[in-house]
Amino acid sequence: MSRAALLLVVCVSLLAACGEEPDDPPPVFDVKAPQGHRSADFPRAGMTLTHPANWKLRLRDAPGVFELVSGEAIVAGWAYVREEPLPETDAALEGAKDRLVEAIEVRDPDYRVRSAVVGEVAGAPAIDVSGEQVLSRRALRTRSVHVFEGDVEYVIEAIAPPADFGLVDERVLTPLLDSLELDGEVTEDAG
Repeated sequence: MSRAALLLVVCVSLLAACGEEPDDPPPVFDVKAPQGHRSADFPRAGMTLTHPANWKLRLRDAPGVFELVSGEAIVAGWAYVREEPLPETDAALEGAKDRLVEAIEVRDPDYRVRSAVVGEVAGAPAIDVSGEQVLSRRALRTRSVHVFEGDVEYVIEAIAPPADFGLVDERVLTPLLDSLELDGEVTEDAG
């Protein structure tokens, strides 16, 4: 076989392979089942928690506190210092819940609230909102928990594709919320 014929066979073989789908998608997008646990202390935000050891923890600039990432799932936390009085009574908490849901619907009319309930997290009043949204043409499930302690509104939010949300909610977010300790104070350098 001549060199030109051999080169032609190689080129045709390479072109024939173009457009084929890979056998398996890269695992970089897979959400890992939680394994082990680590404690994390964020003194500037007055927050301590436990998280899965095999999820990547990243610090965020204030008012952000942290971001836990695995594949396409994220659990993130914020600490917002508030000037206005935070809800303490059942009636005030119900009113805050209604205003929060209204603000979510105004900000994103396509967001679908699945539930919005008041309760307690880390011994403090809390509002827990779950729903569905589309970001960058990707369907996502979310759960956003707003906890009111001292002069701080802490927000812990989980976002994941629908197929992974149960795992993220039950095995990452819920244990994290159960471990949460809040001081209700944010130092000035935290924003």
